[in-house]
Amino acid sequence: MIQLGTGTNGRTEVVSNSARVALVTGASRGLGRAIALNLADNGYHVVVNYRTSGDEAEGVVHDITAAGGAASPYRADVSIRTDVARMVEDVTRDIGPIKVLVNNAGLNIDRPFLEITPDEWTRVVQVNLDGTFHCTQLVAKSMLHHGVQGSIVNLSASTAISGRKDGANYCASKAGVIALTKCTALELAPHIRVNCVLPGYIETQEVVERFSLDDETARERVMGRIPMNRLGQPEEIAEMVTFLCSEKATYITGQQFFVNGGNYTG
Repeated sequence: MIQLGTGTNGRTEVVSNSARVALVTGASRGLGRAIALNLADNGYHVVVNYRTSGDEAEGVVHDITAAGGAASPYRADVSIRTDVARMVEDVTRDIGPIKVLVNNAGLNIDRPFLEITPDEWTRVVQVNLDGTFHCTQLVAKSMLHHGVQGSIVNLSASTAISGRKDGANYCASKAGVIALTKCTALELAPHIRVNCVLPGYIETQEVVERFSLDDETARERVMGRIPMNRLGQPEEIAEMVTFLCSEKATYITGQQFFVNGGNYTG
């Protein structure tokens, strides 16, 4: 059954009562954008979450709808619980119960450990770990309330295990995401599956800028650490996420998956 609904962004949308709804946080660019596009290609109505990049989020929605898919932009700061609660309520009302959650939104403020300020530590943890907690808890409650057999995929990082210089706040927050994945997988089964993807060096604007990969010397140094001798592509992360959300992965929960070209093997 199809009905017309008015989204929180003020425009009329075509909404299916049986829509498979996937919420991707931080979906306006980089990995989030690739994940949103891939999920849409696989039949999901994708909720493109953003905090400040409204124009870019609208661009992702445009690309999805132009290809025949379904998508809607929703603003929320994942580090603010009331924002997340409002978004989950609005999405459920406007489109339908959320079936898939991808906790992708992330922040890095790199600094040598002795120079990290308490505010820089707190802000990174608030977005990367607290945001994953808020979204997971509120969406899981909604899934259970609506009888949805759901899937949650968290984005961590290989450096959450290996560590790296100048990223203690980021790596610690992402290590927390791995632990949260395992704990929630144990508690939410069998109704909701929770897994974690750990990307390595993926060729996004953020990674290129963070590691100065536009510089040939820096790029060669990074390549020397990767057995596959190349950077990963956002689409390769998206394929793994979509697989974990699919019917092909219904016996997989509480696991972590490295997608890093062999840079770190666990």
